[in-house]
Amino acid sequence: MKFSILSLLLVALSFNVNGQLSRTTLEDLNFYADVIANAGNPLHKQRANDEFTKLFDNWLNSDQYNINDLVSIQWLSVKIPEDESFVLITWPLLKGESDNQYFGYIIKDTKVHKLTSSDEDDDLEYNVLGKDDWAGVMYYNILTIDKAGEQIYILFGHDAHKTYESRKIADVLTFENDKPVFGLEIFKRQEGDNRGVIKNRLILDYASDSNVSLNFNPDLDMIVLDHLIPRMGRMPGQGATMLPDGSYVGYKWDGEHFNYVAKIYHETQAEAPFPKPVLGKDKRNILGKNKSTKKKRN
Repeated sequence: MKFSILSLLLVALSFNVNGQLSRTTLEDLNFYADVIANAGNPLHKQRANDEFTKLFDNWLNSDQYNINDLVSIQWLSVKIPEDESFVLITWPLLKGESDNQYFGYIIKDTKVHKLTSSDEDDDLEYNVLGKDDWAGVMYYNILTIDKAGEQIYILFGHDAHKTYESRKIADVLTFENDKPVFGLEIFKRQEGDNRGVIKNRLILDYASDSNVSLNFNPDLDMIVLDHLIPRMGRMPGQGATMLPDGSYVGYKWDGEHFNYVAKIYHETQAEAPFPKPVLGKDKRNILGKNKSTKKKRN
């Protein structure tokens, strides 16, 4: 009996210590995340990110977190597809000018995949990438697609790319041997009678002082994006850049490809007319926490 009582006391003490450790860890993560997002000194941002990443790595590889803990950390983007088969976590380290980095993790079947971004930009629209050369962005939406009985995931993300140029990406995530793979030849643009151009991902580079849309529109049942044209920039030293012309184009799924659709809108407005905000009803910016609208395509 004495042994049983002692065992129960030790178990209770263990739960209390682990619970306290988890709460303390969560508080530290929120502190560092706030510094990463809001500190004015780039050195402070970098130091906070180093501490955050170290702590986050250990935390994710323990059994002390749950999805509610992840969502509660401010400034993280935590996205879950409709089938809830994985969790996608990303955040930016924005230090000004072109000195920006992105960090990410995928948790699938209790296994943690750490994403390492690459600065390689050549042929990015056509390359297949892995977790070690990921095209680093902060994701704001996931669309689930059924392709020949297999689930694939369209990831919509934003990259504060350069001083005068931002970027939005529609990437494709699949899993091979339980490992994440980015990029798949499904974005098709037909030109006349030829075969057309097929890309692994969509990339929009545009003036950083403009507002450009790239997302899935459930009412139109297609990916909708701003049509961009070259123009002289509006900021000193910007030079030529890409700006929206007020019209919108799209990509429509046919079961095998997303096919290009020209001129679906022609309205001079700042954003495509999505029925719901990407980041929730409170209309927060790219760092908002509300869950995006997701729709499964058959």
